[in-house]
Amino acid sequence: MTDRPVILLAAHGERGGAANNARLAKLVDDVGAAIPEADVGSILVNVEGVAERALAACGARTVVCLPLLFSDGFFYTQRLKPFFVAPEHALAPPLAMWRSFAPFLADNLALRTISHAADPRVVLVAHGSKQTGRSAACARQVAGLMQARYGRIEVGFLEEAPFASDLAAAAEPPWSAVGLFLGEGMHGGEDFDVLVSTARNTPVAAFTAGELPGLANLIVSEARDRLRS
Repeated sequence: MTDRPVILLAAHGERGGAANNARLAKLVDDVGAAIPEADVGSILVNVEGVAERALAACGARTVVCLPLLFSDGFFYTQRLKPFFVAPEHALAPPLAMWRSFAPFLADNLALRTISHAADPRVVLVAHGSKQTGRSAACARQVAGLMQARYGRIEVGFLEEAPFASDLAAAAEPPWSAVGLFLGEGMHGGEDFDVLVSTARNTPVAAFTAGELPGLANLIVSEARDRLRS
């Protein structure tokens, strides 16, 4: 058996099946091209048992799993963490909790609003949950880390108060919307697009984390650091 290390990119997965996970597939290709000494693949945590089966297939090979998730809630604690028990199998924190993530969002926001005399009010849009609260807590952590650069960040959610739609409706110009979503399916595409397009005032910038062209480089850097450790 090969001793090449394995990098697993774990994502929730879009509703509607694997055909809608194009962004994840592109990230796998880009990370694989940047780290040719490793085998890079993906797992969808909305499929029960997939992490366990993937790790069993890897055997004793070094595995680094990078969860492209925005909280350490159910899917992280129940679908990933219990299976990373072997010393050669390492599970990183969720993407939202990486030290590099909040500055990455802030830098991308700055690039898109550089022409404005004043920093815009920012609505950070996250999924939210009525069960554990970890989605909200992690989103607020990201917002807190961005505050050093943007002092008017509010966090809004799709599924709990304060609702992102209410914050967007009340936003005075200039304002921006940043979505904590990876894919371009129901939440990262449809819900986010409707929120932005129906707002009373058009945002000066609106993007989700998953559409940023530098995301693959961020993942590559994290993967290399963890392979070295």
